[in-house]
Amino acid sequence: MKKLQKENSKLEYKQATKDIPKDCWETVSAFANTQGGTIILGVTEVKKNELFTISGVKDGNKLKIDFLNSSHDTDLISQSVISEKDIQIEEVDGKEIVKISVPKINYTKRPVYLKGNINNTFVRDHESDRKASPEVLRYFLRESDTIVDSEPLLNFDLADIDIVSLQNYQVVLSQINNDTNLLTNDFNAFLKEIGLLKRNRTDKNKSWNLTKAALLLFGKYNSISEVFPYFFLDFNIKHYSSDTDYLDRIYTSNEPGHPQNIYSFFNQVFQKIKTQINNNFELDGIQRKDSSDYLLTAIREGLVNTLVHADYASESQIKISLFNDYIEFYNPGEMRVSYERYALGGISEARNPSIFSIFLRAKLGEHTGSGGHRIYQTADKLKLRAPEIKSDTNNTQLIIWTIPLLESVLQRIPPEWKTTYIRMSQKFVAPYSDLKDLYKSSYEGHKILNAMVDADILEKRGKNKGTVYLLTQDEPALRQSLNKYIRQFQNDFLSIDHHN
Repeated sequence: MKKLQKENSKLEYKQATKDIPKDCWETVSAFANTQGGTIILGVTEVKKNELFTISGVKDGNKLKIDFLNSSHDTDLISQSVISEKDIQIEEVDGKEIVKISVPKINYTKRPVYLKGNINNTFVRDHESDRKASPEVLRYFLRESDTIVDSEPLLNFDLADIDIVSLQNYQVVLSQINNDTNLLTNDFNAFLKEIGLLKRNRTDKNKSWNLTKAALLLFGKYNSISEVFPYFFLDFNIKHYSSDTDYLDRIYTSNEPGHPQNIYSFFNQVFQKIKTQINNNFELDGIQRKDSSDYLLTAIREGLVNTLVHADYASESQIKISLFNDYIEFYNPGEMRVSYERYALGGISEARNPSIFSIFLRAKLGEHTGSGGHRIYQTADKLKLRAPEIKSDTNNTQLIIWTIPLLESVLQRIPPEWKTTYIRMSQKFVAPYSDLKDLYKSSYEGHKILNAMVDADILEKRGKNKGTVYLLTQDEPALRQSLNKYIRQFQNDFLSIDHHN
């Protein structure tokens, strides 16, 4: 009998004999609105998401035809997302099942909803379908609007612009283009030139108005908050994510010395990151200076991507955190390209194209969509851990590692563990006999190994003389374990008693 895997965010089983289950359409809506997934008809759940058996369907071809016909019924579902090629009939354990692959719908076509009511929009949450919250619905509707940041703002003018931020951008653009004519005090003319002041053609006077992008990029904090009440950009530096205190912090505010907008935040944050990264690399000698340049370029791409792809109308905020061994970028809003396209490069689909254009003009971004590819290439070139990226309907998170895995772990673990970890990083699997020369006694060795097992850095398998130790290979899980245990073992690890 074929053992079936558990249901998850992209897999759903439905018991079906002759008819399509009514709740099947909730799953279609949820998959289409989220990350896509597969529905299998003809599987019975015996124990809640633990045990499933093949019960089969009576006539797979009939169910296929019925499903295709129903998928075009707009009284049932707002749009058809399934084609004939997405439905397969298979035989498992002598019984027929129907496998339906539901693709993720393009962001411009969301939401997919049921029974003519947009409130019957579903999203996938782990192995369950749930109705989309009002915030998620508003997000879907914002996503379908392709002119978001170029929309003109009525009753906003140069008094809402932080002129210092705008002048700083003028200087950068003038230097790049070797054109001093860009250093003008006619700020309205300059904003027209760079596409941030647009004519309102619905107004009989055809007045010129600041765009949302102009306000976000160069506006005063209080003015931005009138249009985007949750606007807040936050950058902090800590040794480790488990630390409670910041070493340094930059955030948007109307307070003196704080950045007020996207552009001033970018400048302050990137200058701070450059100082931190260069200092870290120079500690190991001048030969690593070139490496820091490569890494800074990749980090700049991550910073720009975060700022140009964020959903500024969301109730969540942008947060960027720099730790000893990685930098984490977090922004509200889902990635508009697949992970594969992001890593391999391709056409970029910026959520805020006008904001993206301003960074491109200053040569601070990649119009070809190669920013993600560069980030992955840099990690490979410098032998760093692979970047981690994940995204859902709420947010996107990117982690860029700044030092190799071995160095990262050695910075975090107690001194007593370091020689063991180095040996295990060479072997990955080892019995105690391959490690015992590292310790002064058997007692010391087993105490260290057991502590590393408790911290999920090592895994212990077998019994007695058959016992072997394995190095944890799941990098995100290893990072999580280190964050969890770092304080306990750095502050409380007792000196080992040496027994003869």
